Amino acid sequence: MTWTDEHGQPRVAFNHTRNLTKATESLLGICKGLLADRQLNNQEIVYLDTWIRDNDIVLGDWPGSVIAQRVRAVLAEGVIGADEVADLADTLSAICGIDLDQGIVSGLSTRAPAEPTSEVVFKGRAFCFTGRFIYGPRHTLEQEVKNRGGWVQSRVNKSLDYLVIGALASRDWAHTSHGRKIESAKNHQKAGRPMVILEEETWAACL
Repeated sequence: MTWTDEHGQPRVAFNHTRNLTKATESLLGICKGLLADRQLNNQEIVYLDTWIRDNDIVLGDWPGSVIAQRVRAVLAEGVIGADEVADLADTLSAICGIDLDQGIVSGLSTRAPAEPTSEVVFKGRAFCFTGRFIYGPRHTLEQEVKNRGGWVQSRVNKSLDYLVIGALASRDWAHTSHGRKIESAKNHQKAGRPMVILEEETWAACL
């Protein structure tokens, strides 16, 4: 006999989702606590990595999977550089929505411009990136595309297949190059060009 919840969903799946949600909330709370003084030190990064390893359920969801990837990248070489620490602190602050005076909207962007999809084809496809990204610096995302047989272009034009929107958005995005690229992609879609606008989360999940 399979136990179900009040919505008819399998109890195991329900419990996993609930536990994942709680763990993700705890992770974000820890990140906020570590950044309470607007700084991040080596010991705190090691603690964060240890917590994630002990609570690896967070690897199954966004943004836990990306936070883990960024933390482990910083620790990978055994020597933590000041620039890496500063970049990680900025990223975590943006994810948690701490730097509101910098224009971050609750840490994550709105999803209105993007389209749902379960598959992204990389080989032989053209990608353009716009906005700020949780996954890493833009050149890191561009290299991921190139490693999979795709290519990257800086502008939105009729040869573009995918426009990827960074998960960190500012309140005034509509008035920046970020917003203009989205508007241009929408216009190409209206003209019949099969161009796809993706959230960073969707893009990363399809790697």
